[in-house]
Amino acid sequence: MFINVVTVGAFVLICLFVFLVAEMFGGRRRTVGLIGLGHEEGGDAGRGQRPTAGVFTRALAGAIPQAAGEMEKIERDLARAGYYQPTAMVDYMATRNALIVMILIAAGTFAVIADPGTVYPQMFLIGGLLLAALGYGVPRIVLHSQANRRVDRIQRGLPDALDLLRMCLTGGLPLREALKRVSHEVGFFHRDIAIEFEIIRRHSDANTMPSALREFSRRIDAPDVNALAALVSQTDRLGTHVSTALTDYADSVRRSRRQRAEERASKTSIKLLFPVVLCLAPPIYILLCGPPLIKLRNFVVEGHRPGGILDPMNYGERITPEEQAREIQESRRARQELRRAREEGRSGQ
Repeated sequence: MFINVVTVGAFVLICLFVFLVAEMFGGRRRTVGLIGLGHEEGGDAGRGQRPTAGVFTRALAGAIPQAAGEMEKIERDLARAGYYQPTAMVDYMATRNALIVMILIAAGTFAVIADPGTVYPQMFLIGGLLLAALGYGVPRIVLHSQANRRVDRIQRGLPDALDLLRMCLTGGLPLREALKRVSHEVGFFHRDIAIEFEIIRRHSDANTMPSALREFSRRIDAPDVNALAALVSQTDRLGTHVSTALTDYADSVRRSRRQRAEERASKTSIKLLFPVVLCLAPPIYILLCGPPLIKLRNFVVEGHRPGGILDPMNYGERITPEEQAREIQESRRARQELRRAREEGRSGQ
């Protein structure tokens, strides 16, 4: 058994090593090419300024093929969740693939160790496949949940940040300096908004404010953020004052938040109908119908006991056959006397 385990483990490790070496030094990029690692080919300046993933990490990230559309969705969720590192996509793919590979290796090892005459090898293999499927899907679900929570936090804190931004603009600060001041002030309460405002400011220093706002809208991809980017870009293009537009927009954002909260509250009453019907109605029926049903059951059980009211043999046990014959004769005699009385009455007439 030990020799089999060693043989299988060595085979798996050698296959994995050969595969990773082929991914590292091969000419094909396969799935890694979809991740966007082409910045390494941009010259020595690009290499010195941007951190790059390790060779082993890149090879592990491309171990499991991934569709191009799904890669774009993962990249968008990584940006929405706040993972802005250049190697965020590679790290995510490498971590997920390493988890899947370790699960499969562990399941295969346990399947080899188990007794072949039992069902344990099949159970280990099936369990390993199920865990590998979970390892493939659960990180994606967790990442999507993190992205949605971060976007929700940004939308909740956006009105407060816009109020501070309006105050800075009305005080005479330019938009870039106002973004810097607001990102410093709201960093303790709304850290995500502070990070996004700082990214917008630095992007606007490198390019233009409309371009920075378009990138901000593309990263977050939320209705309030898209409207803010369009509003500021329009005011900057038309040359109007931004503070008045931000004041109106902050009020509209609060109003829309209140409307969404009222909508969720209205939906909650409908959603609570099903728990009420399924959880509260049965106990009420039990309390109302339980005691009468218990009393009826006790009455039926006691009535069918020997000597009870509902006992079918009760009447026959109390009347003997002689008494039954006597009663039959008396009934016959009574009918004869009644017939005789009727005949005498007719003859008398």
